[in-house]
Amino acid sequence: MKQTFYRHLLMVSLVCAMVLPSIPVAGQSRDDEVMVSKCSEVYEFKMKGGQPIVKNKTVIEYESLRQYDVKIQPAVFYGDNIKLDEARCDGFSANYRSATPENVFFDDSRVCYFDVTLGKWGRKRRMTYERMFTDLHYFTRIVLGEQYFVKQKTVTFIMPKGFEHYRLVDKNMSSAVTIEHKDKGGSRVVTYTINDMAPIKQEEAMPTVSSVYPTVFVVGSFKDAADMFAWGRQLSDVDTAIPSLNDILADINRECHSDLDKIKNTYAWVQNNIRYVAFEEGVSKHQPDTPAEVVRKRYGDCKGMALLLKTLLVAQGFDARLTDVGTREASCLMSEIPTLAAINHAICTLEWQGKTYYLDATCNHIPLGHIPSNVQGMEVMVEEPGGAPSLRTVPVFPASANCDSVHITLMLSKAGELTGTITRCVKGDMKEMLLSAYDSRESQQRLMFERNALNDDDHANKVSEATWVDRDCRSEWAVLTGKMTDTHSVQQIEGEVYVELDPDNMLFTNPIDTTKRENDYTLPMPCRQVREVILQLPEGIGCDELPKDYNERTQYADMSCTWRRQGSSIIYRKVMNLRQTRIKREDITTWNANLKKWQSSSHEALVLK
Repeated sequence: MKQTFYRHLLMVSLVCAMVLPSIPVAGQSRDDEVMVSKCSEVYEFKMKGGQPIVKNKTVIEYESLRQYDVKIQPAVFYGDNIKLDEARCDGFSANYRSATPENVFFDDSRVCYFDVTLGKWGRKRRMTYERMFTDLHYFTRIVLGEQYFVKQKTVTFIMPKGFEHYRLVDKNMSSAVTIEHKDKGGSRVVTYTINDMAPIKQEEAMPTVSSVYPTVFVVGSFKDAADMFAWGRQLSDVDTAIPSLNDILADINRECHSDLDKIKNTYAWVQNNIRYVAFEEGVSKHQPDTPAEVVRKRYGDCKGMALLLKTLLVAQGFDARLTDVGTREASCLMSEIPTLAAINHAICTLEWQGKTYYLDATCNHIPLGHIPSNVQGMEVMVEEPGGAPSLRTVPVFPASANCDSVHITLMLSKAGELTGTITRCVKGDMKEMLLSAYDSRESQQRLMFERNALNDDDHANKVSEATWVDRDCRSEWAVLTGKMTDTHSVQQIEGEVYVELDPDNMLFTNPIDTTKRENDYTLPMPCRQVREVILQLPEGIGCDELPKDYNERTQYADMSCTWRRQGSSIIYRKVMNLRQTRIKREDITTWNANLKKWQSSSHEALVLK
């Protein structure tokens, strides 16, 4: 489901590799090669054929800041609901292509761009384009910044009489933006003036652009969230008949002994038999495919899979309902801003025996009862029988709902080898992540994947007999086991044996690169990771002193590593309990330092004699 029709806000510029000093401009860095010297962007609301539209005209001027030729790709996006009337750029030829984003099967976004040689320092090129937004349901937000430093820019909205129900909501405004409201000829005119604004910077694992940078949300196509839901439900009113329904239900219920079995098996049938694809074209951004078509094609988007799951559950007498979701990637809350930018996903809600279950069939490996982390704590709009929909907040699970636990039992041989068994157990989002990565491998690559999943980060151990004990999507845990031999963690020096027990295979523990980083860093999920190693000592070998335990509680995570004796064995245990996933930019250095102290403590060696 599309959060906004024009999801791609920026194109990456093509620049030369040579680096020379630039002419200094306030607020810029020495890496800047181009700036927007001035820009005028106007959005005028009009009526056409009895329907509201928005006419957009943009004139943007780019200026070179280098003493060599700079190449850029100025671009404009359009599609089914955005008509591109004109685009030109100082005599350069226009190029047109699809702008379907990564991991989307198909969408209707198109891009018009120009391969422009901007020239040496001070040379300017001007791009002009005109567009018409033909369906204002999808005209949801404008990000004020650019991919380059902005010297001066104005963004103007003109709303004449008859458009009083439309309003603008500002988010993340900065000191670079001033706002002016005035009346001109009976029209409301709102102008955002931008001066000396730093460029929008796309960085790894950053929050969404419109949740960080100055953004104007356009509100008015819907009265409130309930009105928005009703609009979407009209599109969802499709034929739900499935010709093969009886055969599917017979397959689902073949080994069921209770209603709970039926629910679990129905959920699992959709997870196992329907492949998720993102399909976002025209009205299909919000209109699901029919359940019959999803079954026939064996793939569907989130809306199609949710409707199919609902249809199969309702056919068995269960109370299942379609549900709109704004995940953590959504730009705003639907209760605050009733706009399609607040909705980016669809799931199925089940009410059964006084409990509410949120079922996301696009996650192939999670069981009934688990809720993906990107939905927890977020708003959902659930259809209600014969009445207005209900706006709810999804429960938040503890970090331990997403768990990755590795248990290793080792024996030390006289030859200095560590040999034993290893078991990895994952649940929740960790289970989904590991098994999705496994599914994405070709069959001949899966054995290597299994071995690597039981190995250390450098794959230095020898792992054999890797076997899945359980990877059923209905099971809480997926379990992978194997045998391992470690020849690199033992050193013998002057009659003493040094053994390092840390398996070095935890996720999300690498330091975050702060070089030039400007935005917060978002880790994939709250989670609990446990690494436990039991070392069985040979007869006659002992350890006089264990390393010191380490325990640290930060605002983001609890980190510990401990050693203890149990008979002739030594048990090493390392734990990370990650509670908060968005690490603020100003805290990244401290986060890295805490990781370093924790890792240093966990790499303390046992001294055996």
